[in-house]
Amino acid sequence: DGREKHITEIIEPPEPVPLYKYHCDSKFYLEPLKDMLREKKVYGLIVLDRREATIGLLKGRRIEVLDYDTSMVPGKHRQGGQSSVRFERLREIAIHEFYKKVGEMATNAFLPHKDKLVGILIGGPSPTKDEFYQGEYLHHELQRKVLGLFDVGYTSENGLYELVDKAKDLLSEVDLVREKNLMSRFLYEISRDGLAVYGEEEVRRYLELGAVDTLLVSEDLRLERVRYRCPTCRAEKVVTLKGKAVSRQICEKDGVEMEEVERTDIVLELSEIAERMNTKVEFLSTETEEGEVLLKAFGGIAGILRYKPK
Repeated sequence: DGREKHITEIIEPPEPVPLYKYHCDSKFYLEPLKDMLREKKVYGLIVLDRREATIGLLKGRRIEVLDYDTSMVPGKHRQGGQSSVRFERLREIAIHEFYKKVGEMATNAFLPHKDKLVGILIGGPSPTKDEFYQGEYLHHELQRKVLGLFDVGYTSENGLYELVDKAKDLLSEVDLVREKNLMSRFLYEISRDGLAVYGEEEVRRYLELGAVDTLLVSEDLRLERVRYRCPTCRAEKVVTLKGKAVSRQICEKDGVEMEEVERTDIVLELSEIAERMNTKVEFLSTETEEGEVLLKAFGGIAGILRYKPK
């Protein structure tokens, strides 16, 4: 009947909102929610000593604790004789059993994420973390994903944060290598007119066909698709704008200024299509040469295809 109808819906975010912010503006502040929907790099985290172990995930900038346990390993025996030898043997058995338990915890925590898991970091005091890694207590699929071992002073939740801080240089290097490999693969396919596309319209078309294996997006890309409507004849026009840009649109038929009726974040929209089509999404930094090429030469959006539709 043409009347407006107000609808209120309560939607639970996929993750806990990581901050409290008092914000006055004419628009809603949605960045933390948009960040939840972006594909994030996932790393497995293990910190342990002979008393306790904590398992977690690093998702983007957020650390999530998945499991924690303490051991039954007794302290070192201070007396000599046969009893001390027997005690040490029992202690070694208890350590071995605890390492096995930590390996099982890691298997249960990480295997469900193994396709998204970029790598695993292990932290703890020198002998413990080395014994655990070299003893191959991890599942074989996880063992080969270990990126590095780091000395940390804590093995509780605080230890996970310390581990990520100690590994920041390695994590940056891993990202750099991954981005180089992705762009090398894309450029190879482009050079032989193979399994690659670029530009918003082409990428969107192939995404909706389910043909894109990996969507490459520049982290600095800020594009919005804006829909305008003529208040007189109701004709509509859609334009693509950078960031929060505003554009004055005139109706070709009536010569009056059109009204903005809808504004859509293109990166978020393409990411949602990719998720529906089981397409991997990779955000490339412009701090690397490869990321800069993606933004400046290919418009910041590209796709590596599974197949080329006829």
